[in-house]
Amino acid sequence: MFYNFKCENCNKTFEVEIAIKDYDKEKGNQTCPECKGKMKRVIEWSGIAEGSGAGWFGARGGNII
Repeated sequence: MFYNFKCENCNKTFEVEIAIKDYDKEKGNQTCPECKGKMKRVIEWSGIAEGSGAGWFGARGGNII
């Protein structure tokens, strides 16, 4: 699969291919191809669920979505 990672040093974003079976092992080992800085995964969401604040599951002790 392809994942977006952003360099913590130069702030550039790169698409990195990591096999699903290797993701947990490799996600923390990504370095920027330009400056060799440490890269962090950019979390993206394209699903239908959205919300924030008190409406989230578990907010104020609730357990209903």
